[in-house]
Order: sequence, then C-alpha cells, then structure tokens
Amino acid sequence: MRAELLKALAAGGEWTDRFHRKTYSAAFQEYMERFGPLYTEAVQAAGEDLDGLADQLLDDLAAETARQRFWDRSLFRGNAKLTAVQYLSPMLLELEEPACARFAEALQDRWAARWPKDAYGITTYDKLRRSFSNTILGIDVGRLARRQEDEE
Repeated sequence: MRAELLKALAAGGEWTDRFHRKTYSAAFQEYMERFGPLYTEAVQAAGEDLDGLADQLLDDLAAETARQRFWDRSLFRGNAKLTAVQYLSPMLLELEEPACARFAEALQDRWAARWPKDAYGITTYDKLRRSFSNTILGIDVGRLARRQEDEE
C-alpha cells in the first residue's frame, strides 16, 4: 500500500503537466478517484499516528529520490512537491474523512522539518481552481467575472 501512496506523490509530471486552467478540474477529479480511497484507508489505519504515516511516506520519497540519477534528484523532488501542493493536499482537504485534513497538515509539517528550505503551503482545490488567470495579451479578462463571483 505504501508504494501506491508514493505513486500519488512521486508521479510528478503525469499530474503537474495537467495543471492548467482548462485541464486542472478534470485532472483533479481523476486524481481524487484514483488516490482518494487509498489515502482514506491509510489515514484510517494510521489512527492517531498521522506524523508516523507522513514520515513513512517521506522516507519512501527520499529513498526513491536517492535512486534517481544525481542530476535528476532535485527535479524529482521538486515535481513531488508540486504534486503535493497542486493535487495531494487539496485532495486530502476535500475528502470526507476529517483525519485526512489533519494528515495534510502533518505531511506539510514533516516535510518542512525534513527540508526546511523547501517547505510548502497547502490550500483548497477551490482556491487553486479560481487562481488561474484568463488573460489575453496580458490583460486579465476574467477579473470582472471573479469579482462578481466573490460578491455573490
């Protein structure tokens, strides 16, 4: 099961390449369908030891990073970080199991403890989805629509 959990984090380009205004929603739903049940089960099995589960996942990520060629290691971990920010953490916040949101925070904290110069923040899927700009020649044509959505 830990190998499957690692796939959700270390898949990198498979998911980060789809982080665009038009493709993110579909990619996120696919990610949730594929990995949501696995993480829900793992978090439930971990019980109160969410830090331990986060440490195991990061140990597996560090081992997989070490298996990469020397010149690919920083890119590999960078893609894992992007996947954690763009897909894994928002998914954990969206899942119905309340412990999953606590696991997202535990993973963020354990990552920051392990790699303090490379820490990341977490946010919801909705905030990420709304953060894409709709620009034409540098002019944000979607700002008015977003302002109207926020006022409602």
